[in-house]
Amino acid sequence: MKHFIYICIVIAALGPLLASCDSDMGSTEVPYQPYVMALGITANNTTTYYVVNTADLMRTEGTINALGNGIEQTGYRDYQQAGQTVFSIGGMGVTSATGVQRDADGFIQERGRFVFNDTPIGFCQVDDHHMAALELPTSTSKGGRLTFYTVDINTLELTNKVTTTPVAPMDTHDWPYVTGMEYAGGHLYVSYEPMNPNTFASDYADTAFVAVYSYPDCQFRGLIKDVRFGNIGSWNAFNGLQKDEHGDLYAMSNTSMANGFSQSPTHCGFLRIKAGQLQFDPTYAFDFEALTGQKVAHWLYLGGGKAFAEVTTRLDAPAWSDADLKCCIIDLVNKTSTDVAGIPVHNGNGGRRFACFSENGFVYTPIATADGVYIYRTDIATAKAQRGARVEASFVAGVFRVE
Repeated sequence: MKHFIYICIVIAALGPLLASCDSDMGSTEVPYQPYVMALGITANNTTTYYVVNTADLMRTEGTINALGNGIEQTGYRDYQQAGQTVFSIGGMGVTSATGVQRDADGFIQERGRFVFNDTPIGFCQVDDHHMAALELPTSTSKGGRLTFYTVDINTLELTNKVTTTPVAPMDTHDWPYVTGMEYAGGHLYVSYEPMNPNTFASDYADTAFVAVYSYPDCQFRGLIKDVRFGNIGSWNAFNGLQKDEHGDLYAMSNTSMANGFSQSPTHCGFLRIKAGQLQFDPTYAFDFEALTGQKVAHWLYLGGGKAFAEVTTRLDAPAWSDADLKCCIIDLVNKTSTDVAGIPVHNGNGGRRFACFSENGFVYTPIATADGVYIYRTDIATAKAQRGARVEASFVAGVFRVE
């Protein structure tokens, strides 16, 4: 349901961020516009999300906004695409997820709603038809078992549920906070950060941990550990694991105090898990921090062994700040990094999925600048970026293409 009057109220509260609107404005949504974006608009310390369409991410006239366009979603939201569905995943106390799809007339609609006992902290695509979701109790007092779900991408139905898998041994050192989940070679790989749930101290950050489960029965198969780098991924950013076109997994060790660690005992770097294997590849390690003096905060695998990343420009950035980031193209195979020209140093969106999208040799990512939020398009081959459309929002939580 579209709440246009509420949008006008939020716009009025934001003042200069968005233009004013008339209460009788009606819908301005145009069907079959290919790009779908999730806009976060914050007013009076409350953030409301709007999922909107646009035809052009590089437009120089007008802005991308939620005026008479989009689906309102309240509560904390994160976004992830599978096939032609964009999943809106609740967090921070919101325990439901919904799907956003096009209807027969080309308009985006919210379809389906599945509710979990707790926030789904792992979510990944298994095949063309199914997603796997993982639910973890928030502490030992809430129970000692994981819950795995299978979700149909098209019908948005929960088709399978496994409730018998223990949290152990992920909780051996401290309570596990999941930082990524990927399916490869018949297994679900779950990276996590042991963290004290009361103090948020990360006293065991010096080791990479990935738990492996069979699928679809979701039974524990083994715990992969490696001391060449520290914990994989960072709190709530779901940036630990990404799969390449061969089914191999790249694991990114962050251990940055600017991204949720209380200490930084190891360098930032990459490890690899060959498809279906129950160990880190002993022949592969890429010490990104030794090469650049920086840590990866957010990243997107592009194909051909390359990734697009936001990295910290200063290792002494304040705790949890996700601050002072620049963009680069990382070659995971040749172990190189090339700075992107044309994107200013900026702050990230903190602990959430990376709002970034790639197609036809370009990467599109929203960047918050002193002048506002803009889409930047990076040519992967040249590592040069161009500024595109302005987005009237406090931040962008996701950008996708939906046919």
